[in-house]
Amino acid sequence: MNKRSKEPSAKVLARQEKIKGVALELFLTKGYTKTSLSDIIKISGGSYSNIYTAYKNKEGLFFEILNDVCKRHFELLNSKIKESESERLEDILYHFGLTYVAIFNQVQTITFGKIIYSQVYSEDKNLEEWIKNNEKNFAHNILVSCFKNQKEDYFKANAEKLATLFCTMLREPHHTLNILIDTKAMSKKEQKEHVNFVVELFFKWG
Repeated sequence: MNKRSKEPSAKVLARQEKIKGVALELFLTKGYTKTSLSDIIKISGGSYSNIYTAYKNKEGLFFEILNDVCKRHFELLNSKIKESESERLEDILYHFGLTYVAIFNQVQTITFGKIIYSQVYSEDKNLEEWIKNNEKNFAHNILVSCFKNQKEDYFKANAEKLATLFCTMLREPHHTLNILIDTKAMSKKEQKEHVNFVVELFFKWG
């Protein structure tokens, strides 16, 4: 049996990207609940069959879009660390932090957070399954490698915990408040001050 026959054609892939692009725009502007498959089909030129075959339903389409967003953020954060051209952990964390905080202050990220909190979670545990399948693309994994590459045994032994803690300190409570009660996103100046504070506090513990 020819395996190539199972691979989507360029035309099919292009149509899927168009559907995802339209769905993303509608989710961000109209909200997840108010966006229907018929809205997406009307604008994208796709069909119910296209969506059901590729994504099963609207929720599956949303998670596929979320996959793409997470991968883009992961690649961006990775590239920013490389751009720092420094081997000092403080510098690495600072460059990572600036990009990470900027991402979580974007309207798109906040809106996706609202959808995840209020619309997508269900007893079917689809969100739980998505997290398990995509954890490799979560930003803290980038820092795990950085901590493991340090000379100090403490960083190596606690790489996972330190990476998760650092990301949480950067993100919270601002991101959750943005999602739940629509607090104002941080300005660029506030983001920079927050990253400086977290990096300094992180190293004072040592």
